[in-house]
Amino acid sequence: MEGGHRKVVLKLGGGLLTNKKGLCSPNIEAIQQSAKTISELILNGCKIALVHGAGSFGHARAKTWKLSEGRLDEIFHPEENIRSQSEAVNQVRMDMKKLNHILTSELDSLGVQYKVFHPHEWAQGFGPNFEGELEFLDSDVMSIVHGDVVDDEKQGFGILSGDDLMYRIATEWGDVRSCVFALADCDGIMSHPPENPNSRLIPEWNPKMGFGSEHDEDHDVTGGIAYKAIRASEISQTNGNKTDVWFVDGRRSERVFDACMGDLTVGTKIL
Repeated sequence: MEGGHRKVVLKLGGGLLTNKKGLCSPNIEAIQQSAKTISELILNGCKIALVHGAGSFGHARAKTWKLSEGRLDEIFHPEENIRSQSEAVNQVRMDMKKLNHILTSELDSLGVQYKVFHPHEWAQGFGPNFEGELEFLDSDVMSIVHGDVVDDEKQGFGILSGDDLMYRIATEWGDVRSCVFALADCDGIMSHPPENPNSRLIPEWNPKMGFGSEHDEDHDVTGGIAYKAIRASEISQTNGNKTDVWFVDGRRSERVFDACMGDLTVGTKIL
């Protein structure tokens, strides 16, 4: 199954694909649903660059071992046969490959063709200006990348966020029509945290509006909703009217589909 000519950059959030409680706990139902949506998008003429997050396969261990801060001199308490930051780096990389394999196995079952490019094998540094060539986007089939622990010249290693991958792919691939962030637990950017009874969807957002919804600092080591929104806005401002940028509820497959196809849907359009 090959894609068509409508270029789409899609991010499946780690909180969507995994269960927050527990370590390395996949949300199989969400993974199956997301794979089916991707299959339908390809059948409807989309050429997709897919990015996925880490969720419980990355954030908890990365936080425990302070991997976002690079190599540190402090003493850590061993856990689960991991005795050092270097061992934790290797474990998170292996865990991310496991999550990726669970997702790609579902794509295999649907006949979706793809190629996976694990960032620690080709990227260096982190933030939107990380080093690494994106020539894999020229592949005839869907390209898949994910948040990862990558080498860094200054601090030894660090976390390359899926949101930074989204920024570079969406702004460098060329002629991207839709850039969609599929979220885990809300309709889009909300006026208050989703559990607040006064929370309402903000249908259009720009950076001047700020945030009423804070991210989950207990688990997220890549900046949460605020970081996503800022990167998304940079995509929108860089690409202009050529690219529609959306935050949608990833649990609602019809919204993910519509946003990728360029149709109006329930969510937050990022300006």
